[in-house]
Amino acid sequence: MEINEDFVPVTKECVEVEELDDGCILYDTEKDKVHSLNITATSVWICCDGKHSIQEIADVVGKCFKSKSKSVLKDIIKIINDFSKKELLTP
Repeated sequence: MEINEDFVPVTKECVEVEELDDGCILYDTEKDKVHSLNITATSVWICCDGKHSIQEIADVVGKCFKSKSKSVLKDIIKIINDFSKKELLTP
């Protein structure tokens, strides 16, 4: 799966989410695995709805966290790659 700024990620339906004050916990019911996300990764996870490209997600996250860093897109791609490696996204 090629992940670049045009990629539109979609989370797997078998993943349950428990929101916390500082992030969330993901439970993959297929693999019986738990993943802990910080607040930034949680924001990215929420945007992985099949309607937004990684570039659009980076724009939203950058605005939400008032980041002027040029590495936001690169960081979002890294987070999405991590989701993909953990098989949390629909192929």
